[in-house]
Amino acid sequence: MSLWQSNTEALLALGLGDRIVAVQENYAPYPESVASQATGLKNVGSEMGFPSKEVLLSEKPDFVTGQVLDGFAFDASQGYASVEQLEQAGAAVYGANLCGSTDSQSTETWNIESVEKTLRDYGTIFDVADRADEVVAELEADRSAVVSAVEDEPITRTAYFNGGTGPVIVLAGGIYDDLITTAGGENVFSSDSVYVSKEEFAASDADVVLVGTFPGQDFASQKAFLEENFPDLPAVQAGKITEVPTQETDSSISVMVGLTKIANAIHPDLKLPVPSS
Repeated sequence: MSLWQSNTEALLALGLGDRIVAVQENYAPYPESVASQATGLKNVGSEMGFPSKEVLLSEKPDFVTGQVLDGFAFDASQGYASVEQLEQAGAAVYGANLCGSTDSQSTETWNIESVEKTLRDYGTIFDVADRADEVVAELEADRSAVVSAVEDEPITRTAYFNGGTGPVIVLAGGIYDDLITTAGGENVFSSDSVYVSKEEFAASDADVVLVGTFPGQDFASQKAFLEENFPDLPAVQAGKITEVPTQETDSSISVMVGLTKIANAIHPDLKLPVPSS
């Protein structure tokens, strides 16, 4: 059983759809490469809500994979099954990408390579290591293309805006910092930043603003908000405001799509081809 969409995508990329008894409902469309395999998967919980302890245990899974084992889908105080309860019921539990809630701030514990580690671990667990190596090699080729392209480009001050009208939400730390750095940028906000005041955002001097959208969020309105409220920001004055959906910067098989889009946003003259996912 998979309790987060990126985990489901990784399992499907390894051809393991027939091993999945149920998944948390996807919050965004599945990537084209696995969309057909996702058809017919049993959904439990909701797009942004996890299945209750009773629902999860009723599926009698042998293996449960999710993120953040000390919270989220495993938070017993919210009525979900804890790791201990799942193990007592006979299920093995694997924390993909992010094992603990504090891991998200550090690029040491949550980064682009987290995706590859999860794929390889699934490959070992389900005896499909060769397929995992193939998928990882494809991702690495996409990353290498970006790294080579930005090698001689100037490092650019970058903000990753995620909505809000004051305070505003920013994406920083962990994989977000790794993606921005790998793409030739520097996150203007510290790794522990989540909510920042409008004054702080205005003072960031960001030369590029990435806009992380969820399905259903309108990029045009987010862009208009930034232009209206931060007219003196270098990124606004230069028109360097680019949508990079959060699904493409999660620890998923789409991560190199996000990386390439970020590189193109930071260095628009590169015009790198965006890989499929």
